[in-house]
Amino acid sequence: MEETKETDRKRALFRIICIVMVAILFVPLLYSGIYLSAFWDPYSRFDKVPVAFVNQDQPVVRDGKTYHLGREIQESLEDNKSIGWHFVSYDEAKRGIRGTTYYAMIVIPADFSKKIAESKKGKLERSTIIYEGNKGKNYVFAQVSQRAAENIKEKITGTIQKEAVKALAKGLYDVKDSLKVASDGAHDLRNGTKQLAAGSSQLAAGIHNAANGSQKLQDGLEKVAAGQTKLSTGLNTIVGGLAQFKRGITQSASDISVLTEGANTVSNELQQLTTVIEQANLSQGDLISQLKEALSQTSALLEKTDDPASIARAKEIVTQLNTTLNGKNPEKRLTTSATGAEDLVSFLKKLKRGADKVAEGTKALENAAQGVNQLLDGAKKLQSGSHDLQKGLNTAANKTAELTTGLTKLETGANQLNAGIDSANQGAGNLQAGLKAGYEKMNDHLTFTVEGISDYVKNPLAIKDKTINKVKYYGEGLAPYFISLSLWLGAMLMNLVLSLIKLTDVMETKFLKTYLRTFISGSILVMVQALILSLVLVFGIGIDTVNQPLFFLENMFISVVFFSIMYGLAYAIGLIGTPIVFILFILQLASSGGTFPIETAPKFFRVLSPFFPMTYTVEGLRMITSGVNASRLMTIIIILAVFLLIFLIGGYILNRAFKGLRTIKAELD
Repeated sequence: MEETKETDRKRALFRIICIVMVAILFVPLLYSGIYLSAFWDPYSRFDKVPVAFVNQDQPVVRDGKTYHLGREIQESLEDNKSIGWHFVSYDEAKRGIRGTTYYAMIVIPADFSKKIAESKKGKLERSTIIYEGNKGKNYVFAQVSQRAAENIKEKITGTIQKEAVKALAKGLYDVKDSLKVASDGAHDLRNGTKQLAAGSSQLAAGIHNAANGSQKLQDGLEKVAAGQTKLSTGLNTIVGGLAQFKRGITQSASDISVLTEGANTVSNELQQLTTVIEQANLSQGDLISQLKEALSQTSALLEKTDDPASIARAKEIVTQLNTTLNGKNPEKRLTTSATGAEDLVSFLKKLKRGADKVAEGTKALENAAQGVNQLLDGAKKLQSGSHDLQKGLNTAANKTAELTTGLTKLETGANQLNAGIDSANQGAGNLQAGLKAGYEKMNDHLTFTVEGISDYVKNPLAIKDKTINKVKYYGEGLAPYFISLSLWLGAMLMNLVLSLIKLTDVMETKFLKTYLRTFISGSILVMVQALILSLVLVFGIGIDTVNQPLFFLENMFISVVFFSIMYGLAYAIGLIGTPIVFILFILQLASSGGTFPIETAPKFFRVLSPFFPMTYTVEGLRMITSGVNASRLMTIIIILAVFLLIFLIGGYILNRAFKGLRTIKAELD
């Protein structure tokens, strides 16, 4: 009865162990398959992740152009399905990011376009894109959404760079054209300076001649001024003489008036006397002779009307004649001299004509006196003008000296100007050469169009992807790490079950009684695990491998290596080896470089990494899934084989050593 119950208990336990073993066969599949299938390609499903976008930007107009970059960004994101964009208000976005609605929010401020537009006017103030991510909600996606904000920034930056470079390139072309114009202008300037230099030389020569002429003029004016001094002296003398002459004429004119009046009286009296004589036939020869002679002298003297001495002499003769006439009593003599009346009448007629001429002469003398007055007035004016001329000549001589000094300085300045113009001409030549060279260089280097260079600067680099060992999906990149972890767990559980079978003795078979046969049995079971996992990954999830048969073989080889490590430890130290195996599992999570490069791990894990088998299994599987380095893969296989042999043989040796020690102890006891 007891024997039957024990048999039933073993059968029930065997069934449970069989079920457990079957379940353990799928542990690697469950671990790797579920995780990898869930996150095989998460980036393709980011359009389901909500991110709030708030556009507060206000449009601005500058130089006839409208800037509304916020709207342009929003329109581009509306067509972007890489992330689940939600275009909402700021308040709604803020509530959502603080709650559970949105993973991140991106805000375009109201002055976004304004700052960019004003940057063209020299007001360089950076526009801002506000990013706020809820990293606590999901750190990985927060990194992705932040990268989306960076992409927006790069896009806007590229647009700004394009516009800036377009303006700069246009400016360079304008500068090139300006250099051409300036070069032509410098050429004209040089020609002009040449002509100016020639004219300046002529000017300097003319100024030199003018200075010499001015000196000569000064000398001549000084001589003229000296002659004018003499002329002025002579004019003074003339004016003095004319004044004296005028006084004489004036005095003579008074006497001549009396003489004229007397002559007229004599003429009248002679007329009467002639009449009387003609009537009385008087004759007075000697008196008549004296009178005739006196009148002849008076007539002769009066012909020289411009000689005051003659006029005085004429007056003296007339006076003597009058005295004679009074003394000789002509009336009596005329009475007694009637015999000569005819001759006397004839003579008296002639005397009358002479007296008439004396009267006419005195009138001419009066006219001459008036002419002397006019001549004296003209002489005085001439004297005054001569004085003014003298002053003017002196002033002209002085100013001519100043002119000579100025012309000398001007000549010096003209020579300096000529030298400066020569230098300017050389400088204009150098300027023309420089401008021409600059234009030619710019013309040689400005071989691009404005649109071409702006598009180039916006996107100056192109990444030519020559990636080796490409990995298509996110899960595919993590597959080597998770395959290794799942195979380790599968081997660990399988070893645990086999150890329980041996301890409970539920299977009455001799095959599991030996070390090697148990290892072979466990190896077959873990290879089945690896085969199931590989089939699902390849044909279920769709992992892309370089070599599918090698992928299957590698997974089965890895499972055997892991099992050998666990089996050797368990055989050597018993069930206590299981927690050690689990500790090794935990350490390998951080030291195998499954997610990030091992170089990013702390030094402790970097030191342990070469001594753990999972380091090599992850590397080997990466080669098979993305690209094989045959020599390195062979090295990895050899290292894993060494792990297998060390733990398999070492476990056996340690087990035998411990068993011998226990036998010796028992015998001693």
